[in-house]
Amino acid sequence: MALRKVLVASLLCGAVAMSAAWAQDPQPSSASGNVASEVPQEGESNWAGYASLGASLLPEYEGSNSYILMPYVEGRLNYKNYYARFEGGTLRFNLIDNEAFHAGPLIGFRRGRGNVNSPVHSFKHLDDTETAGGFIEWEHVAEDPRSGETVYLTADNAVYGEKGGWQIVLRGTARRPIEWVNPGFIVSLTGDLSWVSRPYMQKYFGVTPSDSIASGMPIYTPGDGFNRAGVALSVDQFLSRHFSVGLRGYYASLLGKASSSPVTSSSDQFFAGVVAGYVL
Repeated sequence: MALRKVLVASLLCGAVAMSAAWAQDPQPSSASGNVASEVPQEGESNWAGYASLGASLLPEYEGSNSYILMPYVEGRLNYKNYYARFEGGTLRFNLIDNEAFHAGPLIGFRRGRGNVNSPVHSFKHLDDTETAGGFIEWEHVAEDPRSGETVYLTADNAVYGEKGGWQIVLRGTARRPIEWVNPGFIVSLTGDLSWVSRPYMQKYFGVTPSDSIASGMPIYTPGDGFNRAGVALSVDQFLSRHFSVGLRGYYASLLGKASSSPVTSSSDQFFAGVVAGYVL
């Protein structure tokens, strides 16, 4: 039980990043790009990685127009081509020894919904949820490891807490150093698209008969479908070989049944964060 509490607390800190990340993603899915020198050069250690800590502003829940302040945590640790990466409330483990293609299991976290500043505060409260699933990824790292592209697909299902169903996220990121702005200045651009199953949609966007009576909202029973598309911009300025500061920004538009839900106060969802980073 103590171990589970520690795991939940750690995932909660990371849930503020974008795929994710996000209120129910592993998203706040992440607004961050990979600014670490992740591929060890000849003669260097096989270990590499980075960590970023900071503060972020994000919606109280997916579809809210009220915002809360939360910690921001992300990081990655490589041993050769294997890695563990934490972002957007999701911890991914690459088990494939290949420079470009990665795959493995993941565990994730979805925030609950309780005493929020919205008419849905009268709904039955939703507990936090832990998820499990897997991912596949293609990653290209240029000769200058600050530059590269990544595309990956994740799928996870609720396994503990609220039985919120499946979420599948497709996400792509491109990052580049912009030396003409300032040496050590790196920009990352990310786009993502999320599909969720019927249980997920009903859990986070539906209105049950009892919720309808308590809130006055109409009963709403959405099915599966695409629920979000988003774009993120991340900038980092390296102050030295190891230390950096950065900004994170993410905009997501709720789609289809998620957008038209009575639970949704705003289809426009924003995330903003400020971080300090360290590269091994």
